[in-house]
Amino acid sequence: MDIGLQHLRCFLTLAEEEHFTWAADRLGISQPTLSRHIQRLEGVLGQPLLDRSTRHPRLTAEGHRLQADLQVLLPKLEMALQPTEPQPSLRLGYAWGFPLQRGRQAQATLEEQHHVLVQIMRRDDRTAGLQDGSVDAALLWGTVRDPRLVALEVLREPRIAAIARSSTLAGRERVTWRDLGRRCLVVNTVSCTLTPQDWPADATPEIGAETSNIEEYLHAVAARRGVGVLPVSVAAQHPDPDILYVPLTGAPPAVLTYAFPRSNPHPCAATFGRALRQGGAGERSALRQGAQRGPKPRAAAEA
Repeated sequence: MDIGLQHLRCFLTLAEEEHFTWAADRLGISQPTLSRHIQRLEGVLGQPLLDRSTRHPRLTAEGHRLQADLQVLLPKLEMALQPTEPQPSLRLGYAWGFPLQRGRQAQATLEEQHHVLVQIMRRDDRTAGLQDGSVDAALLWGTVRDPRLVALEVLREPRIAAIARSSTLAGRERVTWRDLGRRCLVVNTVSCTLTPQDWPADATPEIGAETSNIEEYLHAVAARRGVGVLPVSVAAQHPDPDILYVPLTGAPPAVLTYAFPRSNPHPCAATFGRALRQGGAGERSALRQGAQRGPKPRAAAEA
């Protein structure tokens, strides 16, 4: 069947105008070309679509049927054949440590299945760029309570203690939450993932140093300004020859939250959130083992 969209458009236009000259002018083609298109369509269908016995062409019963069908089908067909506009890339912010396995799996899902590029961007502020609009979505450690944001809990994982190699705690195989409450604490004032108020009232640490990013945080721990507490996956990404990561008992879990604006979100923001939450058992097993052993310091890894 050698019939194209142009034949169908010509027929619908002629059916509306009921005049060959007017229809041809509207379509931007010659009247003989329009006549050939209509004749070709009639030849394929095997039935006349127009009654040409009158001064102006009138639709036959078959013509009325085809007109009714094409008024519904042709716009849908034209829309289906239009090239789709590429979705804008999803700018994903993070501030305090990127969850490598979970984050990269979700990134691969969005890029491979939905053809949307994910730009991972570090932003050292509480919302990792959401507040100033420099990112479309963010991965944040801690619970997010902002009515302007959609917040989804992605995972919970153990915490681990970060201790200077020269600290008196360095010889222990593990430490407790209350042990750290008797020490000075290094805090990140930007992420605010932990504060002294997260400890019991009778074992509340003092603040030994305030920092604004992960590098400053680790430098303060190594310099014995205080002890640090990190999610296991974040500690694994930051080995340091002057820091020991020691298993920690009694600590509340670290909560990773995915957040994006409630108003005018990126078209794929919710899709990326669903991909993030589809973590496997292998990841949870690795986190448990990391909490038990602690990540190796760089010096040990290079030996």
